[in-house]
Amino acid sequence: MLKRFSLFFGMAILFAVTSFAALAQDDILLYGGNQDIDNIDPATGENYSINAALRSLYDALFIYRGAEIEPHLVESWEVNDDATVWTFKLVENAVFHDGSPVNAEAVVYSFNRTMEISGPPTYRWESITDENSAQALDEFTVEFTLTQPFAPFIGTLPQLFVVNPAIVEANLGDDNGQTFLKENAAGSGPFMQGRWEIGNLYEFVAVEDYWAGWRGEDHLDGFVWVIQRDASTQLNSLLAGETQIADTVAGSDKEQIIEDESYVWEEHVGFFTNTLKMNNQGEYTSDINVRKAVAHAMNYEAMVQAQDVKITLLPGPTPSNFMGYVEGLEYPTFDLELAQEFLSQSAWPEGGFTLDYVYVTDFPREEIPGLILLEGLAELNIELNMIPMLWPDMVASCATPELGPDIINIYTLPAYLDPDAHLYNQYHSGQWGSFNSCSFYQNERVDELLDMARVIGDADERTAMYTEAQELIAADQPSVWMYTEDSGLALNTCVQGYEFSPMYPITVLFQDLWMDGC
Repeated sequence: MLKRFSLFFGMAILFAVTSFAALAQDDILLYGGNQDIDNIDPATGENYSINAALRSLYDALFIYRGAEIEPHLVESWEVNDDATVWTFKLVENAVFHDGSPVNAEAVVYSFNRTMEISGPPTYRWESITDENSAQALDEFTVEFTLTQPFAPFIGTLPQLFVVNPAIVEANLGDDNGQTFLKENAAGSGPFMQGRWEIGNLYEFVAVEDYWAGWRGEDHLDGFVWVIQRDASTQLNSLLAGETQIADTVAGSDKEQIIEDESYVWEEHVGFFTNTLKMNNQGEYTSDINVRKAVAHAMNYEAMVQAQDVKITLLPGPTPSNFMGYVEGLEYPTFDLELAQEFLSQSAWPEGGFTLDYVYVTDFPREEIPGLILLEGLAELNIELNMIPMLWPDMVASCATPELGPDIINIYTLPAYLDPDAHLYNQYHSGQWGSFNSCSFYQNERVDELLDMARVIGDADERTAMYTEAQELIAADQPSVWMYTEDSGLALNTCVQGYEFSPMYPITVLFQDLWMDGC
């Protein structure tokens, strides 16, 4: 039996106090989220808010809890000596929301559909699998035969969410079910959809007889992801007890939260990376000297002071705390004389042109770097046109080089703990069309190195390849490497079961939470 509930939001998302109290008594958590959940198709959707929804609506072969990866739909597995054949025995009690079994055929169907659509998640598998890789050996045994050895394979599987083939086939349309699944789930996860209003709220209703059970002492009856783009709204709703969790809270509000004993401030170092991606195919930013001029016009130290959260400046394409980091790479520092020197070698030595800078609407952390860069570029006689945009529209602008803005502020997060997860989706030209690769960067040697490194088992060879690739990327300056941001999450002390995960640093695993005294 599912516990259904209704919420009524005004244009300003105002609730009566009594309504909040009633929801809290029903163990329904209200989550103040900065970003929309605009696509819940596992084959095409991927960012922090989408992943939070996918982990709630669907099940995958493996799941990240904290820093550890655990089997989820998998009961046991085997791998051959060269890491090309992976055989997984599935649990036999998993069921989709319509009661049908989550079996090997469903896993194969989900994988093949994802690969056929070739959306952003497929970078994990596209160079190591083909149309025959996934096979159902029996009802609950699935085997993946890779075209090349790939040791980090299991690390990619938390993103292989299994869809219900019957529901997809019934809503196939002319796009392999993408239109339907963008806003309608077909999963087996711990929650089902309730109200679904893109740009406003997203309601999740707990499956009481969820096949995997619940990890905590209790569990949520449901949760609502409420869009709160403004930091003051997030803070005021949290402190008023109207929401129980707020993500991406303004750092300037940190002390106010800490001082109130009813709330907990969770802050952790992670791999959440901010980059200004320059369109390498654009009219001006296709010129490497323009890109280098822009990179040297950014006052990085000023940004450290201006941002309201703790940040660590990037020493090149890879964070220094992540696997594959190359020490000693040359990377830009704030130097207007050097910026002018590079600009003088471009087709526009005197400047005199305008670059568009796109960032998330009402998100100061992305607006601030633009304002700082605007100042620096003005010294070079380059105008920066600041364009706030909703996240779904930003993603859409990254579809093609022609649509891509000159500069776009993008946060990225490695999907698993391997250099492949950080470099491939950002710098391999085969990844164009994803927000991760909105720089539209292309270097044949980098493509070759990234392709080879992901299928070679020898650790030293892989390290050498990733080192060379980063040296080339640094020389090409496809992006302005900014910083990693410490995660900040505010929770009411009545929320129980939270565990920080570096793989999902600014949100939570809702299925492991419960509420006590909210």
